[in-house]
Amino acid sequence: MAKNKKIIVDGAEITILKNKDEDFISLTDMSKSQMQEAIIIKWLSLKSTIEMPSKKI
Repeated sequence: MAKNKKIIVDGAEITILKNKDEDFISLTDMSKSQMQEAIIIKWLSLKSTIEMPSKKI
């Protein structure tokens, strides 16, 4: 079962989900901040973001 934890970053509450040994941040929570478009555009421009969906499980 996933366990949720919340942190505050620059005044915005961000949820961190823990599933087994991995942590996942909530992009929805991040996009609710003041610079929502900039965060998503920056994240999508990262090489690791593009490589992630291509990894085999």
